[in-house]
Amino acid sequence: MKKKQQQQHPGSGADPWPHGAPLGGAPPGLGSWKRRVSLLPLLRFSLRDYGFCMATLLVFCLGSLFYQLGGGPPRFLLDLRQYLGNSTYLDDHGPPPSKALPFPSQVVYNRVGKCGSRTVVLLLRILSEKHGFNLVTSDIHNKTRLTKNEQMELIKNISTAEQPYLFTRHVHFLNFSRFGGDQPVYINIIRDPVNRFLSNYFFRRFGDWRGEQNHMIRTPSMRQEERYL
Repeated sequence: MKKKQQQQHPGSGADPWPHGAPLGGAPPGLGSWKRRVSLLPLLRFSLRDYGFCMATLLVFCLGSLFYQLGGGPPRFLLDLRQYLGNSTYLDDHGPPPSKALPFPSQVVYNRVGKCGSRTVVLLLRILSEKHGFNLVTSDIHNKTRLTKNEQMELIKNISTAEQPYLFTRHVHFLNFSRFGGDQPVYINIIRDPVNRFLSNYFFRRFGDWRGEQNHMIRTPSMRQEERYL
């Protein structure tokens, strides 16, 4: 009687097929269910460990982001350091030696027209106040080709500026070493030729936001009805 009950209840631990599995194999539901039951403990622990690792990585990434955006470590990291103790590796061994990056003390920005140079000069003015370098600008905008005497005079004026300086003007390349001076570092910005041509066209035709009448001087033969068609 007990033997028949064991055969009728295969889930009790006895072999449900004492004479071998059927020709078609075990029923698919029973075999897959037993495999899922055996893998559940391992799968549960693996997901927890994976979630813990990802959460730890997320915390470190957010801490690094706040450190860079705020210019220093976030408040909770400072509180954590105070809680754990003020002694760190840097306190015991001292700060690492500072690496002074070489920065040129003489820079010339010979602006190319209609390439956003006015915006760059505004940014340079802000940076000069923040970092303490001398920004030297010129009020001459329409004379880019200089004679030999004009080049010598301009190089002399630039070389006598207080260093570190950044000189900016619409002017062609100047060879300082040709006249016995120290060759500065040149920087510049260029633009797509087609976009630059269009910008120059509209600037000569309508002027700009400064309200100057330079476009009238550049295109004196253009009538008003032609200008504002």
